[in-house]
Formats: sequence, structure tokens, C-alpha cells
Amino acid sequence: MANWIDYLSLVLTFSIITALVYGGFVAVKATSEAVQSTKEKLKTKGVNVSKHGVSVKTNKRYDREDYLDATQRGFIKAMKASSAGNQSDKLSNGATKEEGSSSDKSERYHLRSRRAHAVDK
Repeated sequence: MANWIDYLSLVLTFSIITALVYGGFVAVKATSEAVQSTKEKLKTKGVNVSKHGVSVKTNKRYDREDYLDATQRGFIKAMKASSAGNQSDKLSNGATKEEGSSSDKSERYHLRSRRAHAVDK
């Protein structure tokens, strides 16, 4: 026959299991509400999130020419940002490439980087 400690253990075990299940339901509900509120905020900003994907609302339609212009601007910005697009024909002492001595490596092309600008100031 079971004594009172066995009954207490049974009640305590069922209470813990019930609390864990209830906590799981509360967590799922809170997460679902957070996702819904985030979707609503994004929808007001023009971004629609659904189970099929994301769609962005724009005010302007781009044709082929606009797309190509934007792509070319991006390539030009990338080229200007690269070190190959920023090389100068002048050496750091002001002489041109033909006038300077090629043996001194410190007087070769002077590439200006952000770090060099910060050091000069």
C-alpha cells in the first residue's frame, strides 16, 4: 500500500509537468504575437512578409535603362573605391614617374588611403 509520501510525489510530478506544458504554451503564444506585430510594423513600412516569401512595395517602376544605369553607377563606385582605380602618375615628392628614380621604393606611386589622410592631419 502507498503511503502519503508516494501520493505527495505523484501530485508534485504532475504539477511540474503541467507547469512545463503551460509554460510552453505561453512561450509559443508570446512568440507568435511578437512575429505578428513585427509583420504589421514591416507592412506599414512597405515590406510584406508571408509564408511564400517577402515582397517590397516601391513607388517607382524601373525599366531596363534605369536598371543598367544603376548597375553602371555601382561598378564605377566600386572601381573608385578600389586601389587600382586610385593610382596616380605622380610620386610622393611631386615628380612624375619619368623624372623620379625607380630604385627608391618609397618614392613610387603614393596611394592615398584613409589611414594616410588621418596621419597627414
